[in-house]
Amino acid sequence: MVILPRFAVLTNLPEGYQLVRRITLESPRLIIVLNLVGLALLIGAVLAYQLFYTLLSAHGFAQGVNFLADIQPLFFAILTLVAIFVMLVIHELIHGVAFRLFGAKPRYGISLEKGVAFAAADRYYLTRDTYVIVGLAPLFVITLITIALMTVTSGETNTLVALIGASNVGGSVGDLWFFTICRRFPPDLLVRDFGEGAELYARSYSTL
Repeated sequence: MVILPRFAVLTNLPEGYQLVRRITLESPRLIIVLNLVGLALLIGAVLAYQLFYTLLSAHGFAQGVNFLADIQPLFFAILTLVAIFVMLVIHELIHGVAFRLFGAKPRYGISLEKGVAFAAADRYYLTRDTYVIVGLAPLFVITLITIALMTVTSGETNTLVALIGASNVGGSVGDLWFFTICRRFPPDLLVRDFGEGAELYARSYSTL
């Protein structure tokens, strides 16, 4: 029996592995549920960032720069939408960088039907923990950047930073869903990410 390292990327499926689950966004009900959960995460993140900023203010750390002090509400709304779009691109690029760090060459794409952008590595099989790191990397990286920027900004600029960070949290709902599924399987699980979903391979036919 082949014993795989905890963190590995393979170009071929080892002997004895079988497809045990295929994760896709085919069900309209599932898409609605994930969107609702994503909205709840976004709202929760907004409240958390507000609390964080309140704590910063209480301790005198909310005196940072404000590049948007004189911006009009309409322009602020447009800037927010543009910034969130840029953040989504960066989100997928971080996935791609994480793939590359483990030795997998990613490809990028957009599914207009499902309304998602993705970074995929469908020619590779990633061990469970490798895939978890790749999947959650944008959530952690952008959250850390958001927190760092909130400590040096104020006013409308701080609000924009918080909205971008919160949107990333809400937009990570798919990554978190994949994470909860993969964690139900043993560490030697192998995952093939094809962009709009993933295939899970385990040593037996049993599903969880």
